Amino acid sequence: MKIKLKHSGLTLIEVLVSVTIIAILAAGLFAVGNYIDTQMKIERTKSTINLLVAALDQYFDFYHKFPDPNGALEEYRTGCANDDNDIERLYYKLTLAPDAKKILDQVNRKFLKDSDDDENPEIVDAWNENLRFRYIDGWNFPVIISAGPDKDFGDHNPKKTEDNISSKGL
Repeated sequence: MKIKLKHSGLTLIEVLVSVTIIAILAAGLFAVGNYIDTQMKIERTKSTINLLVAALDQYFDFYHKFPDPNGALEEYRTGCANDDNDIERLYYKLTLAPDAKKILDQVNRKFLKDSDDDENPEIVDAWNENLRFRYIDGWNFPVIISAGPDKDFGDHNPKKTEDNISSKGL
């Protein structure tokens, strides 16, 4: 009489195939997760820029001019005047117009930081990098720019501006 032995279990090949499939799925989920995270950061940055644009509109309605990022240092409170941070100066100027200040109060506190410890906050993007504020007399409207996911404004390499987020394009 022959006795049949049942072998229950997986062969080494089956285990390796299973591990490979799981690794491929994990890599795919990681890539998708990074893409979604980047898209969320882009949208949060656009939202912050849109709030600043609305605050600039209110500032213009109140003062009948836009803030000058290169204005006389006497126009700014102590600390703000001591550095050349245009977005810090913009935030200060916008707080002087009552309706613009109300809009600034809607900015997520995660996007305000005081990196130079002068008690004057800078407005940052979702990558924790300072935004930039540009305005030249003759322009119809100021421009607010984020360096985007690569955190590079393209100052030294103009090709690095492709992912920048600007109020012009919103």
